[in-house]
Amino acid sequence: MVYHRKQILAAVDGHNIHVQVWEPEGKANCVIQVLHGLGEYADRYARFATAAVSRGLTVCAHDHRGHGKHTNASGHFDNNDGWQKVSADALTVNDFIREQFENVPIVLLGHSMGSYFAQEFAMHYGTRLSGLVLSASTWPARLTLAPMKLFAHIESLRLGACGRSMLLDQLGFGNFNKPFEPARTELDWLSRDENEVDKYVADPLCGGPYSCQLWLDLIGVLWGISSDHALERIRSDLPILITGGESDPVGGDKGMTRLAMHYAQTSHQRLSVKIYPQGRHEMLNEINRDEVTADWLDWVAATTGILRSG
Repeated sequence: MVYHRKQILAAVDGHNIHVQVWEPEGKANCVIQVLHGLGEYADRYARFATAAVSRGLTVCAHDHRGHGKHTNASGHFDNNDGWQKVSADALTVNDFIREQFENVPIVLLGHSMGSYFAQEFAMHYGTRLSGLVLSASTWPARLTLAPMKLFAHIESLRLGACGRSMLLDQLGFGNFNKPFEPARTELDWLSRDENEVDKYVADPLCGGPYSCQLWLDLIGVLWGISSDHALERIRSDLPILITGGESDPVGGDKGMTRLAMHYAQTSHQRLSVKIYPQGRHEMLNEINRDEVTADWLDWVAATTGILRSG
C-alpha cells in the first residue's frame, strides 16, 4: 500500500514549496529526499517512489522554484539570489522530513541539476545525511563555465533576468543529441525508451527555454562545487553513489569517472560508482529502469542497514 500525500511548506521568503510524500504503511525506516533536475518536476519520480515504498522506504520530493504546475515562471528561480533560495528550499524540506520522521536516516538523491544542489547541500549539512546519490552528474569544468557565465551576463543585459535566450539554451544543450543522430526527436539523448521521450516532449511542464537568470544561477552553483577544496567540505565518511548512463551527454562515463576521481582525491572513504552501458540521461526512465531502480534501492538499504523486503 502506497500512501501519497501533498504538503505546502513556507520558504524563508514566503515562497510556497510544493512537496510530495510517498510512504508505506507503518513506521518509516528511511527517507529518500529527491532533488529533481532542470526542466522537470517531482511528479516524475512517482514510479521510483512506488518501488521504494514496496521496499519499506519513504520518498519525499518537491518542485524547485520555476518548475512544476504551481508556477507561472517556467525555468526561472528568482530575479535575485535564485540558486541560494533553491538551496534554502531543500533545507526547509529536509527540516520537514526530520520533524515528520524523527531519528530516521535520510538519503539525498539528486538528479542532474539536482545532483549539483545535492552536493552543495552536503557541503553545509552533511551531518544530516546517511547517504548521497548523484544521478546523471559530472565534474564541472571551470574553463567551460567562465565563458558561459560571460554569455549569460550579456544575454541577461539584452533580454532581462526573466528573458529566454535561445542562444544560451543552444550553448547548454546544443550538442547533446549529436551522438544519437539520425535522431527521431531533439530529445533522444534523454532515454532509449521512445515512449518516455515522447511523454517528456508532450509534457508542457518539461523542458525550456530557460531564463537568463536561471543560467547564471546554475553556473553559480556549479562554480561553487567544482573544486577539490569544495568537496573537502563534504564529510569524508558520507556514503556516496555516483551513477548514470554511459552515453549520457551531460557527463556520461568520462564525466562521472572524473567526478569520482575528485571524490577519491579528497579522501572520501565510502564511494561507489555504477555506470550503465549505453544508458542515456534519465536512467529511471530508461529501458532497464527496473534494474536501475533495484540497484539504487539496494544501495540505500545496504548503506542505511535496512533489511531488504519485497
